Amino acid sequence: MRISDLARISGVPLPTIKFYIRERLLQPGRPTARNQAEYGEEHLARLRLIRVLAGIGRLSLSSVRRVLAALDDKGLALGAQCRATIWALFPDQPEEDDAPDIGPARVQVDAFIDRLGWEVDAASPGRDTLAHVLTALQQLDADCDIELFSEHAESAERIVTHEFQYESAHSATAMAVWNVLSEVAFEAMRRMAQESYLARRYATPAEQPATA
Repeated sequence: MRISDLARISGVPLPTIKFYIRERLLQPGRPTARNQAEYGEEHLARLRLIRVLAGIGRLSLSSVRRVLAALDDKGLALGAQCRATIWALFPDQPEEDDAPDIGPARVQVDAFIDRLGWEVDAASPGRDTLAHVLTALQQLDADCDIELFSEHAESAERIVTHEFQYESAHSATAMAVWNVLSEVAFEAMRRMAQESYLARRYATPAEQPATA
């Protein structure tokens, strides 16, 4: 198909497709003549993946690029490739000049992960991400410590165990998409649970449900 056909079938505007090609997120088509190229189903699939990650998945362009780079690394075994996509999903860390000192929080995070018994690489960006969160919270409340996340850790482990019972990691792509979309879904459900809790807790007497 021509690039105009790719745009029509995928629903992605032509300028956006050209942008993805320039940014090397999408491979160029196979040249067929001067200023003409042919595109195939692999381009259509890639476009759909990019749109999911950047659209409903709400990933930044740099995160999308990291995920795609991990998926394109065919030299990795499945487990290593899946881990690479997980690492790619962590947000960009603050620039060095603007970043607060996370050293003390990182010590707490490392000890916390050890207590959980989780096998997490020392270089995992998740450690620094959690340390940044803890540092920010401690700047607002000096009494806050890492144990605040104990319930979150237990919930996360339960969710992951449940996910692997039903979501087979038959490909790194499937796992990456599942990770992105399930996080969006969970965030939506958590926000609605908060809304429901507040509605019940702060309802006026007239709003309280009638009892038999």
